[in-house]
Amino acid sequence: MARTRTDDQTHSLEQLRQWLPKGTRVFTILRAVSRSGMSRELSVVVWQPGSERPIHPNHHVCQVLGLRRGKGDGVVIQGCGMDMGFHLVYELAYALYGNSDALTQEWL
Repeated sequence: MARTRTDDQTHSLEQLRQWLPKGTRVFTILRAVSRSGMSRELSVVVWQPGSERPIHPNHHVCQVLGLRRGKGDGVVIQGCGMDMGFHLVYELAYALYGNSDALTQEWL
């Protein structure tokens, strides 16, 4: 059964494709780790060429990936035992372009 997208998800996909063309470096910031260590809150940050200020597309990332926003306005992601920043950007690249290598990730 195919998943249908909501209008909000479609808008977020379009916006993220505009802000994050293939090859974009996406930065992640670890904001919080749960007491159990099983979830993290990460912020997503992108600098566009020629722009003095970064973009913080956390809301749109949550919409596209079906994740919730945390108390610090970041993306809450479940899991441990691997590089969760890499995992988040890997999943985002696949959701946007059907290719997990379309974006690169770096920690701030």
